[in-house]
Amino acid sequence: MYLYISLALTIASGIGFTYGVVRFFRNKSALYVRMIVFAVGCAMLGRLFETLQLLVTGTLNDGFNVGMLGVIGSFLFLFSANFGQMDSIVDDHFPEFRKTRIISFAAPFVVAALWFVLVAAKGISKTTLWFGVEAVFIAQASYFHLKHLIINDIDYGLIRSIRSYNLLALVYALLCMLEMLVRSFNLPAFFAVAVCVLQFAVLLAILPILERGVKKWTT
Repeated sequence: MYLYISLALTIASGIGFTYGVVRFFRNKSALYVRMIVFAVGCAMLGRLFETLQLLVTGTLNDGFNVGMLGVIGSFLFLFSANFGQMDSIVDDHFPEFRKTRIISFAAPFVVAALWFVLVAAKGISKTTLWFGVEAVFIAQASYFHLKHLIINDIDYGLIRSIRSYNLLALVYALLCMLEMLVRSFNLPAFFAVAVCVLQFAVLLAILPILERGVKKWTT
């Protein structure tokens, strides 16, 4: 079953990455947008490796496998896109945004809580530790996605226009954490398929949604 899931997600991320390259690299789009395209590309490479490993060996390694680098790279690019210039435009660190900054920690808290549930049930192992490494990168990115989703937009509608993108990215982060739980607990196929279908939809939609929002920056 996981072979078909990995194959489906490889296809979805491959389509998304190709769309991003065609739409954002031919017209010299902002670095922010290109980094998000690279994030989808990392997801594609990670899923491709998982698919090949499942085809060859029939299983994924306990502990580390190269496919995990796809998840890490994907969320590293998502984090890097938001951290720095974009966040400095959105949040000038005035006291009125303090509440928003605090509330935004809810996203990494949920990520950490899901990982601790996994550790509590399965104990410390190579697999849970590597899932923990993934969770660190997911948590960092999710903080900024939630922050940019809820913060008041005071700069020309810049962040308001890409809120739908930030929502999808936040959903993707949650789905990646849920996938860890589904695989670790060997939950019924329904749960694995449900997570796969949602990830498939997000990977296909995230760059077109981002493009629609970015177009509003110049209109």
